[in-house]
Amino acid sequence: MFSSCDTIEYELLICTYMYESETLKTEQLNVTALKSGRLPIVPRLFYFAWYITVGVYYPFITLYYRERGLDFTQIGYILALPGIAQMIAGPLWGLLADTLRLHRILLPIAIVGTVIPAALIGGFHDFTPILLLATLTAVFSIQIAPLSDTATLALLGERRAQYGSLRVWGAVGWGISTVVAGVIVERMGLSVIFWIYPVFGFLTFLAALALPKVPFTTAASLAAVRMFLRDARWVRYMACVLLIGSASALMNGFLSIYLSELGAGRDQVGLAYMIASLSEMPVMVLATIVLRRWGAKPLLVCAGLSYAVRLMIYAIFPDPTIVLAAQLLHGFCFGALWIAGVHEAQRLAPPGLAATSQSLFGTTTFGVAVVLANLVGGRIYQNAGSATLFGTAAALALLGALGFLLPIGKEETTHSA
Repeated sequence: MFSSCDTIEYELLICTYMYESETLKTEQLNVTALKSGRLPIVPRLFYFAWYITVGVYYPFITLYYRERGLDFTQIGYILALPGIAQMIAGPLWGLLADTLRLHRILLPIAIVGTVIPAALIGGFHDFTPILLLATLTAVFSIQIAPLSDTATLALLGERRAQYGSLRVWGAVGWGISTVVAGVIVERMGLSVIFWIYPVFGFLTFLAALALPKVPFTTAASLAAVRMFLRDARWVRYMACVLLIGSASALMNGFLSIYLSELGAGRDQVGLAYMIASLSEMPVMVLATIVLRRWGAKPLLVCAGLSYAVRLMIYAIFPDPTIVLAAQLLHGFCFGALWIAGVHEAQRLAPPGLAATSQSLFGTTTFGVAVVLANLVGGRIYQNAGSATLFGTAAALALLGALGFLLPIGKEETTHSA
């Protein structure tokens, strides 16, 4: 899914534990909570609340831009903002967190900073003020996914393969909100999303206050990046997820507009995202079994091939009913990419750089890919049409899938500490 969101969700934070004593204390608390069975409910509540919030907003915001007269190139620029913010604002956020000691409250701050400017967009019609508010939204939103995922992975510890069973609650929230919001928007107009969004954003803020806090800071060293670049397996991994991530960004950015041009109502747009969300659930749950038996590579190949097939269906069959049916492939696309990507980044990480590897994965897939895809995608859509756009995206996804099949040195199966 984005998911529009899924596409707003990572940033250029190179995270690492801040103090050994405080980390040990946090881990001890997490182990105790895991044994008691209490804490895992908190990440589920957060993912559920946050993806309800974004589900009532992001599938419809591009339709609002078109309704206000923005062209595809302008929309592409706005959609590229989260990726640009990842690459520029991420280190600045780390510096601010260190200076003001905001690590433990940064997630609630990021949610407030995301929701307020996004809600204010509904009061403007021109490109410039919308661009400025969307920029503020992007700067804050890049913190949300890595902060919440870091806390969840730290909570799980060696049981990180169960991440999917917690993250799936985001798919549940997304599926419910998109279809309900679609019906409401169809009846009341697009402006209603700017009233619903902050309400659920506040609920997410409350959930974030209860999420387990993990102390971390930035480790913005080029030496760490160079260490990764010396590993051929990691270079292959980054290149492939960049290609698949670019295909995903092109699809996420323009799917709602494409459906609208095909004559689909706003309720059908919401239904499309609900179908996609439902398809994620079994994949995220069953991914644990696949990861334990065969590792992440089969899921990553599956993600690339599924994106290619799905995007070619969009390109060849411009019919709302067929597009809705193709949404069933979303679980094998985004669900497999997300879960396997997190797992493989952890596996390939050098000792002590697991958090850095997660940041690089997120920055590449949901940062660099989003920027490159949307800056070019808007122009392709405007000048060559939707078939060319989705056909190009399908080719990128296919190349990414094939890249994972290339043997690179000695393929290790052990996981990093």
